[in-house]
Amino acid sequence: MQETKGLVSTHAQRTRAAAMTGAVCAALAILAPARPARGQEPGARPSPAPITLVDPGTAPFSSGELSQALLARLTGAADVTPPQVRVAGAGGVVTVEVGDRSRRVELGDRTGPAAARVVALVVAELMSDAAADLAEAAEAGRTESASPGVRVPQASDETPPASLSAAPSPEPSAPLRPLLLSVTGGVARGIGSEELLAGTVDADLVVALGDGGFRLTPSAGLIYMPTRNDGTWSEVSFTSAIARVLAGRNFGFLDLAGGPFVARYSIGGANPHAGALFGAEALARIAAPLSRRARLVAETRVHAYGNRVRVAWADGNGYATPRLELTFGVGLAWDWSS
Repeated sequence: MQETKGLVSTHAQRTRAAAMTGAVCAALAILAPARPARGQEPGARPSPAPITLVDPGTAPFSSGELSQALLARLTGAADVTPPQVRVAGAGGVVTVEVGDRSRRVELGDRTGPAAARVVALVVAELMSDAAADLAEAAEAGRTESASPGVRVPQASDETPPASLSAAPSPEPSAPLRPLLLSVTGGVARGIGSEELLAGTVDADLVVALGDGGFRLTPSAGLIYMPTRNDGTWSEVSFTSAIARVLAGRNFGFLDLAGGPFVARYSIGGANPHAGALFGAEALARIAAPLSRRARLVAETRVHAYGNRVRVAWADGNGYATPRLELTFGVGLAWDWSS
């Protein structure tokens, strides 16, 4: 029993060492400049580059930046032919392929060296997994050839013999999903003459749904119109608190979303009134990076109300809540996942 444990421990150590050595050698072989082999003519056609950007014009980094990012993380060299590395995608999402393995990587707003460093980590993980599989297969072949054969007799009820199989190693966890908090202030106005200008404050929590760019946005807002015509028969003020649940998609710096809302309102002045409004909202937001976490945000919202309220004054005029309302706001967003 002690000899068996020693053989298993030695086998595991050899497998881990072979996997790490193979990954380091293969990655540095990608970075090594091409040199003509002994006896090869200088003008001979070179072999294809191991790193391939499927569409370099739309990738958020260059192959040189990716090579530098790999070089900064691996040491050592060997004359080993690496697997092909292909990077495809555009904007904030790319697909990395190393041999038969692939991984989808969401980069968010990262570009250039920052994006290349994230992809380099994924390339190193995929190459390490591939090297570990090759080392384990080679070690298993040597162990099987050196071990005595074991025959399991067939059961009388024709039940197949028991077998042992190794479970596949779990895939490394995906990058953190983007999570943003956006706070904006602006103005709102309906399209009717009795729908007066008001101020707005909105807060949105933006959470990614999966890796396809879909977003869920719980949101709250406040619309406030200070008192007008104070001390007259047409005195009026308006306050509304809004709750929303929006869903949409991200397109790089642009977010588009839509969904239902409900609002609790209060009209003050000569004819006070309170109640609830409901409807649907469409949102378009543009975010420009200011720093690693901070974003400058500009957004517009369209509110389509399912109901409305009108307050009539003695002179025949009045104040009404909008049927269709447009808002515009600017503010800041914080990217907690950066």
